[in-house]
Amino acid sequence: MKTEVATSDDSQEKLNRIRERFEATRERTELEALAFIEATKQFVSEWIEREIETTVHFPESAAFSENVEFGDREIGESNLYQKELPLKISDIVETHLNREEYWIHRNAFSQPDISRDYVEFKKEKIRKELTSSVRIILGCATETFWKPEAGEPENKGWVKERGKRKYVCFLRFSDEMTASLNLYFAMLEELFVLDYEMKQEILRIEGKKP
Repeated sequence: MKTEVATSDDSQEKLNRIRERFEATRERTELEALAFIEATKQFVSEWIEREIETTVHFPESAAFSENVEFGDREIGESNLYQKELPLKISDIVETHLNREEYWIHRNAFSQPDISRDYVEFKKEKIRKELTSSVRIILGCATETFWKPEAGEPENKGWVKERGKRKYVCFLRFSDEMTASLNLYFAMLEELFVLDYEMKQEILRIEGKKP
């Protein structure tokens, strides 16, 4: 009897340790998700500024037409350029990226296994969804200062998706975004393993696992 009680206590202690590691890792994973969102804000701001400059000096190479509204002053002195645009970009990025469906560490795990193929599938799915969302974010951000007039064609780099303008040309994340997302994926893999270990330990405690 004493042996059975000791074994049960040891198993519960082991389960508690795994849970603590899981929650600590989940917290670090959340911080990395937020870091990616902040890096995206910086990326979008720099992208918009670069495209505005290109429109002014090399309109034929810009991602959008010459119908850009940033005020009567020079770009660097524009109130939109200095104050309004960064705030609007922050709101747009938060709206489109800070969503539960993208950051699965926030939800209960229900994966059928932790095979390499399954983990890679989940990572690729997240990457595609985030990339699509960033393309729409660029479209929403340009609408802050680019208002095509009736009959004015959209630049070939844009399409409409679910009523939103979406950028469809080549897009590469910034180094900061890439590094943050890679760290997020590494932590997510660790969460998958810890979640699996917790479930296995629970089954053992309940006597459902030999």
